[in-house]
Amino acid sequence: MDGAANDLRTLRYVAEITRKLAKMLSRTRYQMLAYLLEMTAVEAESLADEQDPKHARPGKPPQARG
Repeated sequence: MDGAANDLRTLRYVAEITRKLAKMLSRTRYQMLAYLLEMTAVEAESLADEQDPKHARPGKPPQARG
């Protein structure tokens, strides 16, 4: 597997793990940390989708960056 594909898988993995952690923490008093983790997940997915738009999650509109 080439490096670019591996990087995309890593970004999506980071998004998945941080989202799970954010969900777990959202049930506690650490709301700001949960929010930060969710935003990290969103950014990792966004970066992966920018690099490989054909594998973007279905039903998810492209996000404007700016």
